[in-house]
Amino acid sequence: MTTQNAAINPLGRPGAPRSEPVYDIRLLRDVKVTMRDGVKLSVNVFLPEAEGRYPVIFQRMPYGASGRDPGEFYARRGYALVIQDCRGRHDSEGEFYPFRDDTPDGLDSLDWICAQSWSNGRIGMFGPSYLGGVQWAVAVKRHPALQAIVPNVIPCDFWKSGYWRNGAFSLALNALWTCLEITSRTSDLGLIPSYDLNRFFRHLPLRTLDTHAGRPCEFWQDFLTHSQYDDYWKRMSVVHGHFDEVAVPAFVMCGWYDYYPGESFDALRSMRTQAQGKARAQSRLIMGPWSHLISLSPTLGEVDFGVPSHLDINALALRWFDCLLKDMDTGILDEPPVTIFVMGINQWRQEHEWPLARTTFTEYFLHSGGSAGSDPGDGRLGVVSPGDEPRDHFIYDPENPVPTVGGNHSICWGDAFHVIQPGPFDQRAVESRPDVLTYTTVPLGQDTEVTGPVVLHLHAATDGTDTDWTAKLVDVHPDGRAINLTEGNIRARFRRSIHAPPELLEPGKVYPYAIELQPTSNVFLKGHRIRLEVSSSNFPLWDRNPNTGHPQGQDAELRVARQTVFHDRAYPSRLVLPVIPV
Repeated sequence: MTTQNAAINPLGRPGAPRSEPVYDIRLLRDVKVTMRDGVKLSVNVFLPEAEGRYPVIFQRMPYGASGRDPGEFYARRGYALVIQDCRGRHDSEGEFYPFRDDTPDGLDSLDWICAQSWSNGRIGMFGPSYLGGVQWAVAVKRHPALQAIVPNVIPCDFWKSGYWRNGAFSLALNALWTCLEITSRTSDLGLIPSYDLNRFFRHLPLRTLDTHAGRPCEFWQDFLTHSQYDDYWKRMSVVHGHFDEVAVPAFVMCGWYDYYPGESFDALRSMRTQAQGKARAQSRLIMGPWSHLISLSPTLGEVDFGVPSHLDINALALRWFDCLLKDMDTGILDEPPVTIFVMGINQWRQEHEWPLARTTFTEYFLHSGGSAGSDPGDGRLGVVSPGDEPRDHFIYDPENPVPTVGGNHSICWGDAFHVIQPGPFDQRAVESRPDVLTYTTVPLGQDTEVTGPVVLHLHAATDGTDTDWTAKLVDVHPDGRAINLTEGNIRARFRRSIHAPPELLEPGKVYPYAIELQPTSNVFLKGHRIRLEVSSSNFPLWDRNPNTGHPQGQDAELRVARQTVFHDRAYPSRLVLPVIPV
């Protein structure tokens, strides 16, 4: 069952009740809150000036708790907003280590909030990225005061889809966040312009990049040491595998061009099948044409998605909090649980499930005359299965990796955008490289909607014991612009399972790979073409596979790999697209 309406407004129906900005505000700055081990954490509290007890919005962050926005936004609307510096950051005592202390510290802080004279004991949590992760860290403990969460742009499985991605190291994210921003008590963002990031990202071995940046970092070393799934990542991913312990409803927010749309849909599905009580029935998700910095502008990358795509995220969360913390009939619980922005036609739509029940998963087979990397017209995508066809070959040289041009990731440091920037961009320069294979449909005779999970089933061989395979889905416009929609990867040693011990390759042997691309929603308009890119690098989004098979992160040696992609009767490589019937 589906609701299809181009006039859908995620901010709610006109005239629906909402909290209005009628309060003057007051600020309590640098209030110290004592944790169970005696460490004191700093909070800033934004309050309505009028005395009384109010529902509370709570944020924990490692980025500095000044917070006038959203502090003033919520306080003027009859909420108390508490912003806390995480342990070891800014004005808080202790030592910072990602997510290690956020569960006990979060629970102690909730207890403290409940005891304050301005709190009515009903608490919601809100925020993006790290601020979303700390919400899950507390939600699994079922604190009775926590009644609503809004985790934005955050994974639940930090091994599969966070600090590592399908076995490849999330290099740009980790290097910028871990080595340059978060290694001191306060932000080091001002250091980024002093680095030649192109050289910085190329530093080898990876395990010494932290000291190369000037400051040893314990968790950088731990991230690299734990280069396969183990107890470390089980502890780090506090909610992965534990959604049955969550009893608080979640309003999950993310963007198609962020790093975590797949994880966000997984979280919603887990909440609506495994969570307890109201959390199962009431959890919601919204997915827009956004990157990690949600809805800053209708334009992202080189595409203008139109004014309706640009939402006030605080106002969107306010509908949720007004409903669950103030018992106002905002209408949000009467709507279908999934709200998505359909690109191409640039419209909001609401759905009752994910993937959509009416999806026709359609196989598009790879075809070529053996020159998909050198002849732009040779590689083809079509629904007819292949017969006997020649293989495609390319050379992957980690000294000359395919550059990241736009894409689905969480890099939000503007000072790094000259090297890596999220979003949709013309890919023709990338596609002109001989180490990028392209396969393209004929011009479409009618609008074709692709909404849901995307998987490439690739049959391929390499002459080494390990390598990477990357894939990208592209919308080719009639004028030739090739706009990226979504992408994915697999490190070959994790081909059987990302959560199982790695297995090296037998050189020259053909292996099947299931490469998960991020989910997407796009209407390929009549006259457009659907394109698949296949390669072995996307740098610096992911670290370069050195093709040696050595332990990850320890290698300074780089080896050229000779890659072969098969698409014939015995090895029918194919892209599976979630086509939505008209």
